[in-house]
Amino acid sequence: MKESHFTLQRTILATCTAMILGTAGQAQAAGNEVPALSGVWQFGQCVDGTRMQCLILTEDDDRLTERAKAFRDAMDEFAQPKYDCGPMSIPHMWTDPYAHQIEQFDDRIVFTYGKDDVVRTAWLPNSNHPKPRKNEYTYFGDSRARYENGALIVETTHFTFDPQGLNADFRLPSSTQKKVVERYTKEGEDLVLEVTTTDTFFLKEPWTYKVRSRPDSEPLALPWDCDPANAQDILTLMAPKFPNDPPIVRLPAE
Repeated sequence: MKESHFTLQRTILATCTAMILGTAGQAQAAGNEVPALSGVWQFGQCVDGTRMQCLILTEDDDRLTERAKAFRDAMDEFAQPKYDCGPMSIPHMWTDPYAHQIEQFDDRIVFTYGKDDVVRTAWLPNSNHPKPRKNEYTYFGDSRARYENGALIVETTHFTFDPQGLNADFRLPSSTQKKVVERYTKEGEDLVLEVTTTDTFFLKEPWTYKVRSRPDSEPLALPWDCDPANAQDILTLMAPKFPNDPPIVRLPAE
């Protein structure tokens, strides 16, 4: 009888252990689940209900350093890259009301934007794409992606200095110290994106916003094919910031 009692106890204990381990394994599998993000997504709206306000880093924002404000005041609007068809960098690109496309592959994530013919690639851990050297910087930086707890995390560093890197509308720059972390999740059919930007040169603290996008049934209207002459039309309405300096001469478009 005593042996049968012990046998029953061991059986119950083994069953409970298997159930616990099985539940943990299921939770881990759910945590590593790859979210279905591929598709075309509409322009995101702020989840706090302000429509676009959360996306704007204003020219007098309390998070700006004095260095950022000094650059803002010294920068001539005529010299901004956007008037030469220079695209906006991230995170400011998300403030433009255009759709974007996400494509998920085994070793990479490809982001295509509905403006300026911008395509970004974020490399997953199993890719063989080399990491940049210490002296390698590019306009859209180096993006590395991973799946974590049912979300896609993209971390981007190695940006070049950009005179419109934080906000092209207010002449707010970003430095080579800029780091942008994007977190993509699904809530029902919606895509939720949380973006956090740090830049110790120009931001006193991280700048974070969160937007929600709906699926877009229409394909992206590409190519964008920016026309420099059209991009510069508005300059005819502006007075130069430094009228005593020689006029800005732009290279002819090829």
